[in-house]
Amino acid sequence: MPKQPETSDKLTFVDPSPIARRLLWHLFSIGSRRLAQPDHHQRFEKPGAHLFWVQSGEGELEHEIGRFALRRAKKVWLVDMGKPRTYIPVPGRHLTITGFRFGGPGLEFWHEEIRGDGNAEFMLDDFGFVKQSYNELIRLVRRRPTGWEWQVHVVITNMLGKLLMSRHFLDSPHAELPEPVVRVLNAISANPLRDWKARELAAVGKVSYSGLRALFQKSGQGTVHEHIQRARLDQARLLLADKRLSVKDVAAQLSFSSEFYFSHFFRHHTGMTPTEFRQHLKG
Repeated sequence: MPKQPETSDKLTFVDPSPIARRLLWHLFSIGSRRLAQPDHHQRFEKPGAHLFWVQSGEGELEHEIGRFALRRAKKVWLVDMGKPRTYIPVPGRHLTITGFRFGGPGLEFWHEEIRGDGNAEFMLDDFGFVKQSYNELIRLVRRRPTGWEWQVHVVITNMLGKLLMSRHFLDSPHAELPEPVVRVLNAISANPLRDWKARELAAVGKVSYSGLRALFQKSGQGTVHEHIQRARLDQARLLLADKRLSVKDVAAQLSFSSEFYFSHFFRHHTGMTPTEFRQHLKG
């Protein structure tokens, strides 16, 4: 009997346009992989995220955030491609996974939410929607009608919306925020590049610093400092996605005194340097 191949790929690769890379959810590849042996991927080997499901067989996914059983079900997995991962078929059997690898502005925020939730696995009641969306993506990639990259963006957006709804992320009622907190959040959103200080934000909120700190914690917003740092980090990621800006330019726009201090800040919060982050964004 001939030796069974370790992998058998039926993938279509996509080279996104510059405008799609900057503004839209965009595809890097789409299709199926048939595995007969464990398939390991190193950190930063590929950019983006992998959204997939099991077509046939069974096995396991070993990832930084956990180990997940892979078998046919109404489930999809959303995996950060920037982290080490291994797809492991049951010994002596194959595992076929189908899905697509994609990127887009704000993808890191999705990874953070999922890591915070501690689970890359999503149970979906309407699995027919997933297959219909996948078939539509295949059609768009193969035929490439006018505006096809925008249509890809819409299809992926709708699929990601299903993931949010499956976890009830958007269902929980939120208590009305105190007016000082609203004023502070609005000020940060209106000028996200500013190097805000907690005490000057207290003046914006028209309360004392200790009063603002207590209101933030009581309303579930964490500390004022944490919110400022998170907003700066979000802006850093968005600016680094613009290849026209050097790392030094990004540091200057965010009011860091030097590129060195910006790089230290970014690595402390993300575990990677700005240059590594940019490399991860490339297709």
